Amino acid sequence: MATFRSQRTQKDREIKKIIDQIRREYNVYRRGKTPKKKNATQTDPVEVYCRIRPLDNPDDPTCIKALDNAVVQLLPPQNTERVTRNGQVKEYQYTFQYVFDEYASQKKIFDYVAMPLVDDLIHGKNGLLFSYGITSSGKTYTMTGMPQDQGILPRCLDVLFNSIEEVQAKKYVFKPDRMNGYEVQSEVDAMMERQKKDILPGMTTPKTPMTPRHRDGFEMEDHGRVEDGDRVENVDEDNNYAVFVSYTEIYNNYVYDLLEELPWDPIVGYKPPQSKLLRTDSQDTMYVMNCVEVECKSTQEALNILYRGQKRRKVAHTALNAESSRSHSIFNIRLVQAPLDPRGEEVLQDADKVCVSQLSLVDLAGSERCQRTGNMGDRLKEAGNINQSLMVLKTCMKLLRENQKNCENKMVPYRDSKLTHLFKNYFDGDGKVRMIVCVNPRAEEYDETIHVMKFAELTQEVMVARSQQVKFDIGLTPGRRRLNQQYKEALADIPLIDEEMPMVQPITYSLGPSFPSLEILHARDDYTLNQLQNFLEDRYKRRESLLVDYTRKQEQFRVQLVAFEKEYSAAKIKNAELQTVLEKKESYIQKLEARLRSSDKKNEEMTKTLKMSERDRRELDAKLQDKNVKIRQERTEKERLKNDFRTRLEMNNQHWEKNLEKEKHKIESEFGGQIWEKQKKLNLLKSIVNDKDAAYEVSRGGFRTPAPKPRTYTTPGKIMTAKSETDISSVGTNSTPRTRTATGTVSSARAAYQQRIASSQASRNTPVYNPRHRRSRSSNAEIWLDHKPTGNVELAVGKDGFFEYTVLQPKMKKKKSVTKLEVKDTKDVSKYCLTHQQMDSGGELETNLVKGDVMPTAAGGTAVVFTDVESLKQKSPGTRKRRSSCPQPTDYEGDWTDTEDRCRVAIEGHGRKRSRGTERESRV
Repeated sequence: MATFRSQRTQKDREIKKIIDQIRREYNVYRRGKTPKKKNATQTDPVEVYCRIRPLDNPDDPTCIKALDNAVVQLLPPQNTERVTRNGQVKEYQYTFQYVFDEYASQKKIFDYVAMPLVDDLIHGKNGLLFSYGITSSGKTYTMTGMPQDQGILPRCLDVLFNSIEEVQAKKYVFKPDRMNGYEVQSEVDAMMERQKKDILPGMTTPKTPMTPRHRDGFEMEDHGRVEDGDRVENVDEDNNYAVFVSYTEIYNNYVYDLLEELPWDPIVGYKPPQSKLLRTDSQDTMYVMNCVEVECKSTQEALNILYRGQKRRKVAHTALNAESSRSHSIFNIRLVQAPLDPRGEEVLQDADKVCVSQLSLVDLAGSERCQRTGNMGDRLKEAGNINQSLMVLKTCMKLLRENQKNCENKMVPYRDSKLTHLFKNYFDGDGKVRMIVCVNPRAEEYDETIHVMKFAELTQEVMVARSQQVKFDIGLTPGRRRLNQQYKEALADIPLIDEEMPMVQPITYSLGPSFPSLEILHARDDYTLNQLQNFLEDRYKRRESLLVDYTRKQEQFRVQLVAFEKEYSAAKIKNAELQTVLEKKESYIQKLEARLRSSDKKNEEMTKTLKMSERDRRELDAKLQDKNVKIRQERTEKERLKNDFRTRLEMNNQHWEKNLEKEKHKIESEFGGQIWEKQKKLNLLKSIVNDKDAAYEVSRGGFRTPAPKPRTYTTPGKIMTAKSETDISSVGTNSTPRTRTATGTVSSARAAYQQRIASSQASRNTPVYNPRHRRSRSSNAEIWLDHKPTGNVELAVGKDGFFEYTVLQPKMKKKKSVTKLEVKDTKDVSKYCLTHQQMDSGGELETNLVKGDVMPTAAGGTAVVFTDVESLKQKSPGTRKRRSSCPQPTDYEGDWTDTEDRCRVAIEGHGRKRSRGTERESRV
């Protein structure tokens, strides 16, 4: 028994050495990923298939038909503008890998398109199949189908599980590591996890019976589903297989997991799903981070996962499709396989031997035009993102084709869309790529169908590197599973001891047969003695040989024991070294954890500081904006005050100039009156000398000076106000000469003299013009020349951003505004308007609009004939007291003398005599 055990131990060591040697020699597999061939020289084109959807009404006009199994013809509909120059309708023909007409079955499409991909999946290769087309072209039906006529996806699951039904690993033997790879567990660990996840929850917490829910019409019932019985041959029986499925969608260029459990909030209900990120694993393979992967053991389990995800998929009603897909759905089937151990019982506990192959079935959302669908709001945003992602896919295909044809190395914009970024590895040679183009043959879909055909034609020209054939032979004995089963069957036929352990024959040592008869019949019985002697000699030889064998085996055992001791000592030393290294690593890990906690704490503090800084920055920005607003307001107020001050200053300057002019006239009037009075005295003296009785009247027309200072020689009567500056002679009602009448007469004579001089100068300087000239009125519009000199106050006064306009405004439909008049400005105008402003006697601003006609002159120039003057005046309403009808001091330019002064002068002149000096003083 001991020898048997030692021999078995030695064989186990030899087997272990062989396994280690095989592991070193054939360690070519990578963890969690199908090996792909780098710098592959063999390439395959992207295979594109075409499927024509059956018409709802066979009598409807069509725009496409299948000529044979590989060519389709695209015809523009009737009454179209797409004709050639000679009037013929232009036809298009496109070639595909295979064309499925309206009568092609789902089974035929699966056998041609998807069956080779399932075969590659079982043999360790990746595959990508996506359906492309416009909305309502049958893409979703092609991928999923109906219960009685299944699509590509359910048939792929049926064929896969039919092929690996007998070689599936037990559940939880393969476990996802959350990094796009898988770990291998022993049968015992897998059994413990099955009990923990599947058995114990149902035993400890029985499920409450739930009300059966009504299933959607799209889901397939178990009793109505027609399964596909095909299977893939040449499945490696020395491997164990496990199937994992995941279901994601790309909605508005964000990736969402349709199998993720949504958190429940008692207030708001289910929280919205969080978008997932795309990451690369250690082999630069793209995958969806933290995506839920469910292990399935049958087709029905996988379909239940599919139905659960379809309930959360984004589907909406549009004008062209009642259930239009608003996102790109991706159903991943991952097949994990690993070889069995040398005994053929369990999976080899080596993660490097695990091979993962993946089949991605993509249902792309259909491209659509918003003019036809009438989308608005969210539907419009979804359509824009769908068209944008499909446009990025087309751009990537175009650049791949250009790089391959022209041997260029242009950057392909995979990252512009989540769809192309996720499947970039397939176009780099990580698997086979196929596409089904679904076409709606209705004539109304011609414009969009032709774009789909052009994209299909472009895609067929893209070449993809052929993936490497995976080899599962790692040096172990082929047929291990079958031999193990045969061994177990043979072991079952061996009789059992106590029905527990099989009977094993022990190895015994014997010195020969038993002793012969030792009875001596008589003294000379030599036969018995000789027989006993021979027996003892034989027994002695046998004993010596057994002792030699025992010694030999003892030496062998001692050698094995010494070797074991050496191995044990070496293992113990190595274990101590490893223990020391482990302690150092644990200490280093603890230090790193402490540093990590410290870094996290500092990070939290920095985050808080950053938030406080952001809050302070926002507050300072708000204060800065308020200050800027106040500064702008103050600046506007200063500008307004500055303009107001400038206006008042100009008005004050004009007022002072006018007052100075009045003072000037006043002084001239005073001195003119004195000269007139002296002339009068002189004339009186002349008349006395010449003895003339009649009074000599001095002509007033000979003097060019203003009237003298008023003197009261008679009792003043009623004084009337002057109507104008040139009509002051009418002031007063009595015929008796009065001071103000005389003053008005002198002023009138002076004004008439100045007017005659101005008219004579004007007559000499004014060019001759044609007074009978008349402009054409055919244009029915007069062009005005609006002359506004600089410094004028605008009729519209701005105040804090608002404008107050005068009621009377000059109305000129067509005008040309200038500030400085030039000759060229009068060429193309027919009317002239000069804006003149001045201060009136009350200190108010008065605006005069001098208007005239622009006439051509005989010399070729232009002349302005003034025809009218308009006055615009603004004044404060003041008090409500009525103005007296009596003359006011503001009605006269000279000094005003009230009644008391006039009466005093009259009394002094007639009632009392004066001395000569007093009289001279009063007259002066």
